[in-house]
Amino acid sequence: MHCRLTGFSFFLLICKLAFATTYVLPANGNVIGEPQYAYPQMGETLAEAGLRYDIGYNEMVRANPQINPRAQLSSQTRLLIPSQFVLPPVPHRGVVINLAEYRLYYFPEHDNVVLTYPVGIGRKGWNTPTGLTKVVAKVRDPSWHPSSRLRAEAEKNGLLIPENFPPGAANPLGRHILRLGWPTYLIHGTNRTDGVGMRVSAGCIRMLADDIEYLFGLVKVGTQVRIINPPQKVG
Repeated sequence: MHCRLTGFSFFLLICKLAFATTYVLPANGNVIGEPQYAYPQMGETLAEAGLRYDIGYNEMVRANPQINPRAQLSSQTRLLIPSQFVLPPVPHRGVVINLAEYRLYYFPEHDNVVLTYPVGIGRKGWNTPTGLTKVVAKVRDPSWHPSSRLRAEAEKNGLLIPENFPPGAANPLGRHILRLGWPTYLIHGTNRTDGVGMRVSAGCIRMLADDIEYLFGLVKVGTQVRIINPPQKVG
């Protein structure tokens, strides 16, 4: 779908079917979206069905506790899609990442909308930091140089990983990265989808390839990034 922009709000009106993760900010309250029900495609897992709606693994598991998340599902299985969100309890500016819900929010400057996407975050022992930083660089088709700590852990688990991953389909960073003011942490894509919405990374924020590509085109260098981990939100 191709759209001609005359401002982000017009873009939203014309392209709303293409980008279902964009919401108009509410005039009152702090809740966006609404839950919905859907059916998986034959043989899909719970996580695979959720990703078609931009909902991550843990979000789908929490919403559907009666379903085995690893099982292949019948197309007659009714799923709850938790596509209603409580906006983060911080200033609605730039990028906000809520670790507790495995979700990123982007508030475009001068527009009354928010974009939201599922993310993967740091696993135990490799926690994603919280605090305030900013985007310091944008890189398309990056190379990846795993840290010595990461290579050592992989070797301890019987895996050998190279010191450099060139751009391409095998690069775990995908095709787009946003470098942050914290030197070893990135917002990046992935060459796998099964870790989005889970604690799987070495501390970086992992996004689906289509999501980071779209966000990459909107976010400017210097955009504020706030990472939070509130125990709960009320909406």
